[in-house]
Amino acid sequence: PDYNAHRSEWAHAAMIRINAAYDSAVEYLSALRYEEIQRHLDGEIRKHDEFSHVFDWIADGVLDGIFTFYQYGLENPYMRQSGTPRLRYRRAVRQVATGLEQLKRATAPNELDQETLDIFRTFTEAFHEVMQIRRAGGTPVDSDERAALNHYLAGSRMMDESIRKAFFREEFSGPRDFAAPQSLSVSLSEFMAVVTKHSSSSWITETALKLCLLDAFQRLYEIEERIPGLRGETHG
Repeated sequence: PDYNAHRSEWAHAAMIRINAAYDSAVEYLSALRYEEIQRHLDGEIRKHDEFSHVFDWIADGVLDGIFTFYQYGLENPYMRQSGTPRLRYRRAVRQVATGLEQLKRATAPNELDQETLDIFRTFTEAFHEVMQIRRAGGTPVDSDERAALNHYLAGSRMMDESIRKAFFREEFSGPRDFAAPQSLSVSLSEFMAVVTKHSSSSWITETALKLCLLDAFQRLYEIEERIPGLRGETHG
């Protein structure tokens, strides 16, 4: 129509029709794009929901094992040497180990879910290693060894308290409990005292395992809203 100025009335009517056709085409294509985006989003949400269902189920099994471990005081090697406590200890270790294998096989649909999976898997692996520490302590004669042991035990108590309170508030919390972040800070200081002040101690290996667990738990605590137990939901 722009090239038919001498036919102004026809050109005007033609431009009206062209603009109407353009608007209709844009509206139609926009609707198709919206439906495509909506289908994609629905698919992503469905994949996330499916992952969350499986992940929560696996995490719940891991937390059951951890709960048994703490419920019967099995973090103390003396408590699991024989009888029923030993059977409970083996069951708890087996539950956590099973959960760890399931976490290794799990797949995440997106980066955020993958981060959640990786962090919880690292925590589970570190906890499984710590569960199998067999040394109890005793009474070392050497003063440096005794000091290292005292720091190690103090750090272990504070870290165990933090984990118990984080996952099992109703079962283990008491009026004199410290808040988890404070307990973790104290625990880190105690473990670092072993590493820096008593580096020749025989407790370095056990302390290194506890530091790995402490680091993994701190990372887990930062994403607490994504983990069933840390969201305040009941386990089991």
